[in-house]
Amino acid sequence: MGNLKIGTMVTVIDESDAMKKQIGVVVYFDKKRDRILVRFGGQQQLYYALNQLKEY
Repeated sequence: MGNLKIGTMVTVIDESDAMKKQIGVVVYFDKKRDRILVRFGGQQQLYYALNQLKEY
C-alpha cells in the first residue's frame, strides 16, 4: 500500500480514469487483489492500484 494509510486523502492521477483529479479518502486495502479502495463523497467507492493514486 506504499505510504498510504486508511484515512489518507488521495487524488486520482490516472488520466484515463473517469475520476481523474478527484479527491477521495483511502478506506480499505485489498491484499489479495493488491488494490486500494477509495471513497469519493459520501457514497461512491472505487478500487485503484497504487500507481493510479497520489497523496493529496
